[in-house]
Amino acid sequence: MNYRSAIVSAMFLIFTTTGWAKELSVAVGWTKSPYVIEATDSGYEIELIRHIFDTMGHQVSFVYVPYGRSYDLVKAGSVDAAMTLNANIDVSPAHLSDVYIEYQNVAVSLTKLGVHLEDISDLKDLTIVGFQNASKVLGEQYLNATKLSPTYIELPDQIRQVKMLYENKTQVVVMDVNIFIHISESLSTSSTLPDVSIHDVFPRTGYRMGFLDAELSNQFNQALAAYKQSESFAKLLKKYALYRLH
Repeated sequence: MNYRSAIVSAMFLIFTTTGWAKELSVAVGWTKSPYVIEATDSGYEIELIRHIFDTMGHQVSFVYVPYGRSYDLVKAGSVDAAMTLNANIDVSPAHLSDVYIEYQNVAVSLTKLGVHLEDISDLKDLTIVGFQNASKVLGEQYLNATKLSPTYIELPDQIRQVKMLYENKTQVVVMDVNIFIHISESLSTSSTLPDVSIHDVFPRTGYRMGFLDAELSNQFNQALAAYKQSESFAKLLKKYALYRLH
């Protein structure tokens, strides 16, 4: 056993031998491959969280809800924790963990439209479909652009987002680049999809866990730091080989 694996094993031993092990309910947004796949309780983000809690000696039961509901459930104490929370949205009295994953949001347009974007503010003249809570998560510049957009909506169903783009029902969709690629690949089996342009106008967005228990949040931060140094984490990264994952 190498040094990194020893750290994770030691943490597991400490938590399980103290009788602290629990079964935790964790709210998570609807399916957004490759991060979350509800049908199989899998995906990069699901497996990452499960592995971290495994090292802590806890079992996890995932509660799938529309993304925006995750904030409400953890604030109300209906679940022990919630995934994919952003610090721009208040979750008090719950406690936010350290960032455990970063999404790379992009704007995507059909190439034939000739959309040219150099900055987030350039979106203001375009019709936009964003993911749920995008106007809260992506910062003030994006919020201002959406207010000036001819049409702006947010959808919890990201497959519908992509379909609206390919069906010419919006000029731009705003979403994580890996989610867009995976959804497009699933749609391409039934038809030939038009070419798209991916506009890198957003910085990476960090997401955190939200916990009712402050001590559990602190323990998660310790386990997260240790797990990211482990062989198990390296294997998980290799398994999904996500595009521009940080």
